[in-house]
Amino acid sequence: MLTPSAPAPEDYYQNNCCRLFGYVLSRYGHLLSAVEAGQLQGYLASGNDAQRLLARLLTRKGPVFRVDKLAYREIDSLQAAILVLSEANLLELGPCLPGDQYLALLRKDELIGLFNERSGGIRSTRRWKKNELTDWFLGRYPDERIRELTSSVSQVIALKTPAVWELAKLLFFGETLRDWSTFVLNDLRRVRYERVSSLANQYADRAMLEQDLALRNLSRLSHLLIEYPMLEGSLTPKLISATGDRFFMRRRDRTLMRIAAHLASNDAVSSASDLYQRVKRHPAREKAIRLLARHGEASAASQLLEAARACPYSEEEAQFCERFGQRNKGFQPEILDVAIAAIRPDVSIEQQALLYLQAEQGATFGIHAENTFIRSLTGIVYWSALFADLPGAFTNQYQAGPNDLYLEDFFTVREAIILDLESRLTDDKAIRVHIERVVKEKHLTANSLVSWSLFDHLSLENLFAHIPIDHIRRLTAFLIRRLAQFRTGQPDLLVFYQTGGYEFIEVKGPNDQLQPVQRLWFKHFSEMAIPARIMKIKSA
Repeated sequence: MLTPSAPAPEDYYQNNCCRLFGYVLSRYGHLLSAVEAGQLQGYLASGNDAQRLLARLLTRKGPVFRVDKLAYREIDSLQAAILVLSEANLLELGPCLPGDQYLALLRKDELIGLFNERSGGIRSTRRWKKNELTDWFLGRYPDERIRELTSSVSQVIALKTPAVWELAKLLFFGETLRDWSTFVLNDLRRVRYERVSSLANQYADRAMLEQDLALRNLSRLSHLLIEYPMLEGSLTPKLISATGDRFFMRRRDRTLMRIAAHLASNDAVSSASDLYQRVKRHPAREKAIRLLARHGEASAASQLLEAARACPYSEEEAQFCERFGQRNKGFQPEILDVAIAAIRPDVSIEQQALLYLQAEQGATFGIHAENTFIRSLTGIVYWSALFADLPGAFTNQYQAGPNDLYLEDFFTVREAIILDLESRLTDDKAIRVHIERVVKEKHLTANSLVSWSLFDHLSLENLFAHIPIDHIRRLTAFLIRRLAQFRTGQPDLLVFYQTGGYEFIEVKGPNDQLQPVQRLWFKHFSEMAIPARIMKIKSA
């Protein structure tokens, strides 16, 4: 464990690495190449100083480092540790890297010193920017000479195979967004994770792993299309032909949508429309219809619109079909028009709305709870269903929710579990006791739906005093069945009134419009008899 404001134990980062690499070897060793397994085994076979040094390097921005910037109290001999790691083929001394990577390690004053040595100090360089100094060196010296010059300032080392360590993190954490800080936050007790009874293997075989790594690389490259538009010609065919499980296909579709948006922005209408139509989920078809209509392809847009109307991918797409080209069609929510004498730029529009409601409408309490209140209640009520032990739901012990939380079939997979839970919460007292128990027992435990900070401002007593239990039941039952579509778009404000009632308020400025998912939320609020309004603020 860690103590805030106190140094970590000397073996802390070392133990984290041993734990992570040992787990990956035991669980996924059969998927690793000889080089990948050898690197992890080489680390585990190294001595304390070597393990501690590499553990520290893996938590820093790399993969290239200046040795004179490395100083750790837990390492007895830095140079001995470097030598051990070099002999184990884990570190490279004086790596053969492009000159710009070496120059990036130097401070501006160090570059100036080198410049003056090489140029005889003829020019004044104090006003030069660092990138100008870097360009000067790159334009006059080959990479080999730049490496020699930089090494005269400090010894340079680099991780031998940085991709191996990134792969190990992916296999352990199940995603690229998590890193070594996950251990730190958990050990500081700032974040706790729910214990699940069993973990599934993320990849069945090496082919599945390679397929996933290839998709991640294609996704990374798709973000570079603005700078390198020629990449599109090689990315698109690979993505179109790629197939995999439902998790893989969702990520593939997101990348195809990104490329289609790039094509659309460059008026490649036919190619963009074709790519959008290959994605069989909303809002791909809507984007294709809008693109075709905007560029005068009325017949093609109409044909696609009819196909969407006949078999919509989602409720939001059905609403789009109903409203496209027809203003004021579909559900029209209640709107409260408010004129404020002086809209203050230093105060958020939501806060100004709260001040008005308190002064003019009898509001006693309000919080900005956009996308947190209904989600948090849903996560609390359905906690056991979210963390149910189902095949493939969890692949590592640091998950705040199941892998398929926002997939379209999330509810279908758990329908029996959810219905059984709901059958035990039909009594108002039972669901209230259930919520109180979960909040007490799971407080600060990570849950993708729950924002624990919400309850720093809103007590359960206040909540139950103003919101009928049956409304909580309706709202949470609605959302748990539609997480893929309705996890966003929830109203800005939750407001309590002197009369004892409550209301959801969506605040809009003079030129703001409802997003499609927001309109659907208000439609369902009306159907569920949940009090909700839109508040449009304009200058008086």
